[in-house]
Amino acid sequence: MIKTKHWDKILIAVVLSAILPGRSQAQMNMNPYFTAINYPVEKHSYMLMAMSDFQSARYGNNFVTGMLMADYGLTSRWTIAIMAEGQKIAGLSTTYGGMRLSTYFHVFKDERLLNLTFYGEYEDLNGAALYKMEIAGFGSGDLTDPLAIARKKHVRTFEQRLILYHDWNRLNATFNFIRETVLQAPYGSDYGYALGIFFRSSPMSGSMEGMTDMTSPPTLSISRLGYGIEMIGALGNNHRFGFNWNSQQHYLGAVLQYTISSSWSVRVEPSLGLSDVSDPFMLRIGLAYMFGPSTSGAMKMDQ
Repeated sequence: MIKTKHWDKILIAVVLSAILPGRSQAQMNMNPYFTAINYPVEKHSYMLMAMSDFQSARYGNNFVTGMLMADYGLTSRWTIAIMAEGQKIAGLSTTYGGMRLSTYFHVFKDERLLNLTFYGEYEDLNGAALYKMEIAGFGSGDLTDPLAIARKKHVRTFEQRLILYHDWNRLNATFNFIRETVLQAPYGSDYGYALGIFFRSSPMSGSMEGMTDMTSPPTLSISRLGYGIEMIGALGNNHRFGFNWNSQQHYLGAVLQYTISSSWSVRVEPSLGLSDVSDPFMLRIGLAYMFGPSTSGAMKMDQ
């Protein structure tokens, strides 16, 4: 088993490597993943997203979860967000899961070998919250307690992420190291990860990337389709840190994102559970709308 203190040294080395500067890159990108996080939202821009997961449960009844998210770019490097979630378990009533408040800050102004972002999230959830915004710790995330009892159980945590990503033209690679700290007894921290590789669709005309190409692809065009993979999972806790595969949840999914316009996009991710305690299958669907100074200019140029 890998000791936590050794991972601290590795993380410090990775962060230091991110200090190496690279070329400056002005762009407007929308994060295509469901769990992994990379780009901040542009200054004075909003991103609204509705996400829903169908999950074939390993234990108990199958269920559908949903999340509504609103992100706002305070600056070009600092984003704040609010999220609300709920779920419908087969044979039971629809249940409210709780709220999340988050903020993340992109450290460097220009492009680096590794773009570095720090993320913090306060979670005020209940025991019935099932949306897989992150995976951490050990065991299955399925609801096995009676619903009435789970809804009365308060779960307050503070999630921290170290986010690293890099772009090679339209190819993006992203890694999130996740720590989730319980704010009530029994205190402790769980760990997890999210990583993704994604090839973005052709840029829309009027966006910062598309200024040299002033034509948009047709509404129905393969050029509007981006694709990649996302893997999420747990890394134990402060007592046992590392991979203990079949007592932790791990998922691998294929990400497909279709850019409808400079503001609208839809994404789909079918995912398979990889371990003995993972749900066998998840189908993740998301609809995103972004508006602000850059998208307003892009829409005018499209007209």
